[in-house]
Amino acid sequence: MSDPKEIRIKNPNALMNEGPTAIGMMSTIIEGGGSLDSAVRDVAKNGPKNISLLLQGIVADADVRRMPDVRTGLADMLSRLPFSVTPLRRALHMAAVASESLDLVEKRRMLSNAADISLNGLREMGDSYSASLNMPCMTIFGLGIMVPMVLMTILPMLSMGDMFGTMPIGQDIVIMMTLVIIPSIILGVMLSLRDRNPFLTKRARIGDARHAIPATIGMPVAFLVWNLTESVGMTLVASVSASGVAMAASLMLHVKEARLVERQEQLLKDSVFELGNRLISGENFETAIVEAIGVRKECKGIVRDLSMELMLCRGDVHMALKRSIGPVSLSSAEIYCNIFSCSMKDTREAGRLAISIGRQLQDQDIVRKDIRNKLKGMVDMMVGTAAVFAPLVLGMSISMLEPLSRMSEGIDSSVTSLVLSVYLIELGILISILTTFLNGRGNLKDILFKIGSMLPISMLVFTACSSLM
Repeated sequence: MSDPKEIRIKNPNALMNEGPTAIGMMSTIIEGGGSLDSAVRDVAKNGPKNISLLLQGIVADADVRRMPDVRTGLADMLSRLPFSVTPLRRALHMAAVASESLDLVEKRRMLSNAADISLNGLREMGDSYSASLNMPCMTIFGLGIMVPMVLMTILPMLSMGDMFGTMPIGQDIVIMMTLVIIPSIILGVMLSLRDRNPFLTKRARIGDARHAIPATIGMPVAFLVWNLTESVGMTLVASVSASGVAMAASLMLHVKEARLVERQEQLLKDSVFELGNRLISGENFETAIVEAIGVRKECKGIVRDLSMELMLCRGDVHMALKRSIGPVSLSSAEIYCNIFSCSMKDTREAGRLAISIGRQLQDQDIVRKDIRNKLKGMVDMMVGTAAVFAPLVLGMSISMLEPLSRMSEGIDSSVTSLVLSVYLIELGILISILTTFLNGRGNLKDILFKIGSMLPISMLVFTACSSLM
C-alpha cells in the first residue's frame, strides 16, 4: 500500500493553479459518459505537470495491483494531500462521486460544483499570492533606488576634509555595496518570488541563449565610441544601448508569434461554446468545428490545416484534431476529441457537453484575468522603477551634486556616474527577469527581449538626467 504519510509538495499553489484545468479535463470525460478510471488516466497522461505526476503514481499502482483500482488510489492520495490544497481535494472528491451517478442532471450539477470549488480555490490563492508580493516588491523598490542614491551621493559630502571630519567609509566599500551586496539581496528576493509563483509554467532553456548573440554588436560600438570620446561612461552607455536594441529587435518576431499562439489558444477555447451551439442545431461535427473556429480570423491557418487533415484522415478524426490543433493547444485538441467521441453517440448531447465545457473554460479565464490584473500593477511598478524612476532619480542626484563633487578631493564624479551606470544595468537585468517571472513566462527568449527593451531606455534617461548641470 502507499505511504500513509502526508504528501510533501514543494509549491502547493502550483497544484491550486492547475486544479481548474484538471477538473475540466475530468469533467469532459465523465460528463461524456466515461469512467473515473479513464478520466484519471487522461489527466495523468495529458494533464498539467504537477497534478499529472500525482495521478501517474495512482495509475502505476493500479496497473501493478498495489492498489485495487484507480478509485481507491485516488482516495488514498487525496487523504494525504496537505491542508493548503483543500479546495482541490474537495473538487476531486466531488468529481469522483459524480462519476458514480446514473442521473445525468445530477452528474452535471456535481461536476459544476467541483469546477466552482476549484475556481474559488484558485481565486483565493491568487489573492493571497498578490498580497504577499507587496513587501518583497517594496523592499526591491527601496534597495533599488534609495540606498544606492544615499550611498553614492553622500560621498562628496563625507570627503570634504575638515568640514565633516575623517571620512568614515571609503569609496571602495560604497562601490562594493552598490554593485555586489545590493544586487545580491535583490537577486535573493527575486528567486524567492520565482519559487513561490504558482503561475510560472515555462522554464528557461540553455539552447535559447543563442538569441543573445545579436547583443555582441555592442563590442564594435564600444570600440568606435571609445576612439571618438575616450570616455568610459559614454562607451558603456552606447554599447549597452546598442546591444539592447539589437537583441530586442531580433526577438520582436518571436514575441509576436508567441502572442499570436496565446491568442489562438484562447480563441480555440472560446470556440468550444460556438461548437456546442452548432451541434445542438443539428450540424455534424466536422462541419461544425470548421465553422466554429473559422469565424476567428487569427485561426485561419488552423482551419486550413484542420480542413486538410479531415479530408485525409480516412475517418481518424481524433488524429486529425491532434495534428492540426495540438501544436497550438494540446489541451484544446483533447477537449475537441472528447466532444467528437460523444457526438458519435448523440450529436445534440455532444453539443450540450460542449456548452458545459465552454462555460467552465470561460469561468476559468475570468478568474485568471482577474488575478493577472491584480499582478499587473506590481509588474508595471517594477518596470517603471528600473526603466525610468531609478535612472531618473540617480541621474538627477549626480547632476545636482556635481558642484559639491568638485569641492571634494577624494571623489571623482565620473567614477560615481560610471558605478551607477553599471548598477542600473544590473538592476535592469534583475527586474527584467523578475517581471517576466511574475507574468508567468520563464522562457529565456522572453527574458532577453525584456532586457533588450528596458536597458536602452534606462541608459538614455540616466545619461540625460546626469548631464543637466
